[in-house]
Amino acid sequence: MRKLFLSVNYARVWIGTLATALAMNMQYVARGWYVYDINQSNSDLAWVLMAFTLPQIFLSLPGGVLADRIAKRTIIVVAHALNAGATMVMGLLILGNRIAFAHFIFFGILNGSILALSFPARQAIVPHVVKQDVVFSALALSATAVNISRVGGPALAGLLIYWIAAGDQSSELAVGIVFLVIASLYLLASLISMTITVPGKATEASNESSLKRDLYEVAEFFVHKRIVFSLVLLSVFAYMFGHSLNTFLPAFNESVLQGSAREYGFLLATLGIGSIIGSFTVVWASDIRRQGLWLIGLQISWGALIFILGFTSRMWLAFVLWGLIGWFAGAAMALNRSLLQSHVRTSLLGRIMSIDMIAHGMMPFSALPLGMLADAMGIDFAFSFAGGLLVLTIALAVFGVGAHRTITK
Repeated sequence: MRKLFLSVNYARVWIGTLATALAMNMQYVARGWYVYDINQSNSDLAWVLMAFTLPQIFLSLPGGVLADRIAKRTIIVVAHALNAGATMVMGLLILGNRIAFAHFIFFGILNGSILALSFPARQAIVPHVVKQDVVFSALALSATAVNISRVGGPALAGLLIYWIAAGDQSSELAVGIVFLVIASLYLLASLISMTITVPGKATEASNESSLKRDLYEVAEFFVHKRIVFSLVLLSVFAYMFGHSLNTFLPAFNESVLQGSAREYGFLLATLGIGSIIGSFTVVWASDIRRQGLWLIGLQISWGALIFILGFTSRMWLAFVLWGLIGWFAGAAMALNRSLLQSHVRTSLLGRIMSIDMIAHGMMPFSALPLGMLADAMGIDFAFSFAGGLLVLTIALAVFGVGAHRTITK
């Protein structure tokens, strides 16, 4: 780990990733809490999530092509600057009491589009700034930056709302200030990324090839490289029935646990602490054998814990379960992403990571039905139902396509 941070460029990439992820997680809290407080609707939370993630299905692959054809540093710097501007406008609208539900949809689409076009570049630049023998550890350590943000982001946003508004989460002042803080973090990430001295240039082949050939090449690789197919399939299930539930945590916290903004922030911070420990576990155990079986076991345990969470109404038990969920989820996603990137050649990395981003964009297809189910049957029932589906779909991946055997090879 110390060897990685001796690379100045990697340290800058890592800090930029941390600032961006911190901003995103703060935005999840402020946006989700404010929307739910205004409308008291789980379905509205799902619509906001859909606005943010749906562009990732349509724009992630073009973003991957851009990452393989244009200097990755340029894409990252511009994307962070655009997000900073959009988030600042959102904050000013909230402070001016001119915000409407439609604004959350519009800016969700805008932020989601920027993320879809830039995320592959942010992931694909890592192999350009570290030596080949530490790429796997570097990728796993980058995942810890995201998980660290799950501690700092939610806790900071929740505590700011609680402190500024004295517990009144509907305060435009508190939420507006949080959005301005988020904008400053995006700006910081853009400025730090400008100092990376390795631009992450496209390969000569990528520069000379056509867009059609770029897309055909990645499609052919994806179909014939079974390990990549298996990892993306597991990622789809994790996003749809695991990560999508984070959208409904404001409702679960308020209606089931009877918690406030402070408890909501601490719940997400607990999730983040578990995720950090899980990610570092992957870094420390990077040479572990039978990684496919470990990945399957982590995701099944993740689903089982979500299922159990749906049956609890005690805050202390929810903290324990949420922390364990964070550990299994953090370890599973860090292991999945590290395996995925380590099995792809550098010239294709941007496009392959865009396919993983499309998996992230699949969340609304489960979140919207789960939101409707929560409105009809209760948010606790929806949590248990989603946890059961995660276990079931992973089991189908094991017995249907033999994902664990493919990844073990």
